[in-house]
Amino acid sequence: MKMENTQDFLNILVALLMIAFAILMLIDFCMGLINLWDCQREKSSQADIEQNPTLPDLAPMVKQVNIPQARYTVPSRKNEIDTESLQQLIQKLPQSRLRTGARRLGIAVRVDGKYQKLAVLRIELQAKLRSQPMEVAQVLRGLKM
Repeated sequence: MKMENTQDFLNILVALLMIAFAILMLIDFCMGLINLWDCQREKSSQADIEQNPTLPDLAPMVKQVNIPQARYTVPSRKNEIDTESLQQLIQKLPQSRLRTGARRLGIAVRVDGKYQKLAVLRIELQAKLRSQPMEVAQVLRGLKM
């Protein structure tokens, strides 16, 4: 008998706790809705104020700026790079430097677990030189002979 009373008491206590939590969640939900309603009402009243400004309508002012044309043109950085000397450098690079440069430029040094032939790497480096001369020049400058 005593055990059944304790069991019933605990069951009722758990049920009351669940009801209390449900009521707290419902109250929190209602308070959130009220806060949302108040914020929405404040925003709509601010929008009404912004739609009816008391300031006079100002015409947009257009400002013309005269920029003098440059007398000299700045050569592009692509023209500054001596690609012929870089192509010769690619041909003269030793194996280790060639593979390092190719790896830094994102060219696959190994294919199927085997190193690519040096001639293939040189061709790919020269193709990269034609498409991205600045990047190749920067990498080749970083390599030491």
